[in-house]
Amino acid sequence: MSEILFQNHVLTRAPQQRLQTILSNPETLRLWDNEITQIAAVGNGVDITRQAPALNTHEHLTVTASANQVIYHSQDGNLAYQLTFTLSGVDNQTTLTETLTVPATAGNLVPLNLLAPIAKHAFAQKLAALVALAESDWEVSD
Repeated sequence: MSEILFQNHVLTRAPQQRLQTILSNPETLRLWDNEITQIAAVGNGVDITRQAPALNTHEHLTVTASANQVIYHSQDGNLAYQLTFTLSGVDNQTTLTETLTVPATAGNLVPLNLLAPIAKHAFAQKLAALVALAESDWEVSD
């Protein structure tokens, strides 16, 4: 059983396909998450290292993608989580919704009522950096 910790929403002029490409490739994380210092491909995912202080300085991330969603599954860190990006496009705009879900038992490790607003703000900053990258001319390969 899991619990939604928060959702962030953003409207962007970036094409849905470009966002899908960026999000589906975990190697691009360093382009929009400046806390990440290392990404190493391991098995079916990547091992990520972040600069301290971070709740998860190390974690293993796997990615699943469908037509309108990209899901990051994190494990082996202090807090396991699932980060779901849902994309919907109309005309020249894409709505991107980011949903962070944690196991119901996560509250035993970290007080979720204290973590939620801090994490929501930090993830919103990363989401803004993702949108800036997606709206730029910076070449990103899949």
